[in-house]
Amino acid sequence: MKKYFCLVYSFILLLFASNGLSAENKMHACSLLTSDEIGSAIGGGQVGQSQERDIVISEGPLKGKTMGVCMWPTHDKQGMVSVNIISVPQGAQRTEGLAKLNEAFEKLKAKGWTEEKKEFGNTKCVIMTPPSSEKNVPILTTCIGETKGMGTSVGSMSRNKVSIEKVKMLLDKVMGRIH
Repeated sequence: MKKYFCLVYSFILLLFASNGLSAENKMHACSLLTSDEIGSAIGGGQVGQSQERDIVISEGPLKGKTMGVCMWPTHDKQGMVSVNIISVPQGAQRTEGLAKLNEAFEKLKAKGWTEEKKEFGNTKCVIMTPPSSEKNVPILTTCIGETKGMGTSVGSMSRNKVSIEKVKMLLDKVMGRIH
């Protein structure tokens, strides 16, 4: 499952390449959702212990900024939910970042993935389903938005499809808790 974590993570990290160093300023991404909220949204089941990490971005539009990441294993470690938060660039840097995000989705579609997407104001959500030939690759549902100068995303990777509306509900909770 960990090798497929990059699918969720890449949608954010493709915007801002990371060197993996721990950040000095803690983002506290794990404080933005509870295990119960995640379990309810993804259809019950067991949600594991969260894993938090703050990463300093080494290049790209947000070089030097800190991104907070939190991951929860789900369904007996067969899936996961993640939260990412980072301050967002403006102007040309923002446009460049969004172009790289779209490029990542296009690369997956070129490999046979199917895409369902919805927009809710400044929030963009997508379900990426792998081709049937990829037997052990999970389905990705992710929503990305902005609030109070922070870019946020919530993603679910699971063998079972999680609806955009459920992931959007989690993103709304995250965005409502950012100070």
